[in-house]
This record gives sequence, C-alpha cells and structure tokens, in this order.
Amino acid sequence: MSTTSTAAVTQRGYSTDDVYKFLKASVDLAIGSGEYHHSLLSELHKNIIDYAKKKIDTIRPATHKSIVSCTIVQNTGAGFNISNAMHWDDQSDSLTTFKFQNQSMIIVVSAYIIRAQ
Repeated sequence: MSTTSTAAVTQRGYSTDDVYKFLKASVDLAIGSGEYHHSLLSELHKNIIDYAKKKIDTIRPATHKSIVSCTIVQNTGAGFNISNAMHWDDQSDSLTTFKFQNQSMIIVVSAYIIRAQ
C-alpha cells in the first residue's frame, strides 16, 4: 500500500488509502470460511468486485473512471506472479492493490482510477 499525501488527495480528489481499505473490506466480507472451493469462485469474484467498485465509486471524482480486477488462485505452494504495465498521469491516476493469502487461496484485488479524457 502506498501512502497518500494531502497534496495527492487534493489533486486526485480521492485517497488511495481509502481505496485500499475498500479492497481489503471487499475480500474480508466475501471470503466467509476462507476455504478455496472451485464451485464458489464465480460468486466470490462477483462479490469482491461488486463491493469494491460500489465503494470506490462513492469517492471517485466524476471526472474519473474506475476499473476493479480480481485474481483468485488455489494456494498449492506453486509460484504465482501478476504484473501490470500502464502509462498515465501520476498526478491524477492511481493503481491500488490488496493481497490476501491463507493456507487455501491467494486473492489479489486491484483498483485503477483513471481520469477520463
């Protein structure tokens, strides 16, 4: 998680710390028992993304758009890597990511907030 200065909040119009809290809450509320069940993945994805997007949209300036992505994998001990590449205005746009891991699964939720042109 990156820290957000007061100047960044003023310029962006939102706090990435708040976005991080929303991403964490979306996972905490959705995981329930915390066990990986392949049959429940669609519902788990939907619940995480819908909650995070709904909360982020309450703080997102009208001049910005938001994108939320979620990756869930069974934690089998194998290697796992996610990468993102983007080019944007560092003064107005942001990427915030939350990672959850337990013995059963790994969940990575990312939120992109980008000023609409």
